[in-house]
Amino acid sequence: VFAEATTKIKVGTWITNIYMRQAVMAAATAMTIQEVSGGRMVLGLGVSHKPVNDRYEIVMGDPVEKMRGYVKAVKSFMDGTAPALTLKREVPKVPVYIAGLTKGAAKLAGEVADGIMPYMSTPEYIKKLAGYVAEGAKAAGRETSEIDITLGIPSVVSDDLELARKAGKRGLSGYLRFPFYQRLMTNNGFGGAIEKIKGGTDPMEVFSDEMLDAVALVGPADRCRERLEAYRKAGVALPIIVPNAAGKQSNVEVMKITVAAYGG
Repeated sequence: VFAEATTKIKVGTWITNIYMRQAVMAAATAMTIQEVSGGRMVLGLGVSHKPVNDRYEIVMGDPVEKMRGYVKAVKSFMDGTAPALTLKREVPKVPVYIAGLTKGAAKLAGEVADGIMPYMSTPEYIKKLAGYVAEGAKAAGRETSEIDITLGIPSVVSDDLELARKAGKRGLSGYLRFPFYQRLMTNNGFGGAIEKIKGGTDPMEVFSDEMLDAVALVGPADRCRERLEAYRKAGVALPIIVPNAAGKQSNVEVMKITVAAYGG
């Protein structure tokens, strides 16, 4: 739907759980959207979280090795080198990005992917991830310039900073219950708060203004744009703005405010 309704912006999955779909299906779907969108598709892949996968009785095994094999399989189906099956459709190459919150995932992105898709990170941590991507690329004989650094950045635009912060904390606090994000926030310098959450404290009780401001764009538009520029300077080539409502903003209002704030 988005591909048919737009002409310029990129379209894609952001992150889809690789345990939920066979590689051939992911490849075929991505190629279809690539065809419909005229070459604007980005296929984002991730391993989700153990608590989520456990609900479906999915055994994750080694997530890094699973992702390595999955990316190679998807690419082989799309470029026609898969020995078992050929998807007979000629479309522009679909870039394959992988979720990357950790050193291992970032190095893997440098090794086999076209980009990395972290989320909720500080500019300082993005620089570290970029370094890990470079390590992976070097080990695989690739150029670092071949791998795009993206970042999902939560955004709450409002002239009322406190209202924006309240909305941001409410929308993001749930992530702090997941092990991957607990590790991520620890790596971002907030290990003390994470230890309290692990001990049973409600995430909302320890989600400070400092934590929120470090990983999200909140408040007046000028303030949000300034913070976004810091991410660009840290090496983020493709910021993925994740709009959130402040107060009683409707979905349409949120989109209009977000587009106006970031100059879309």
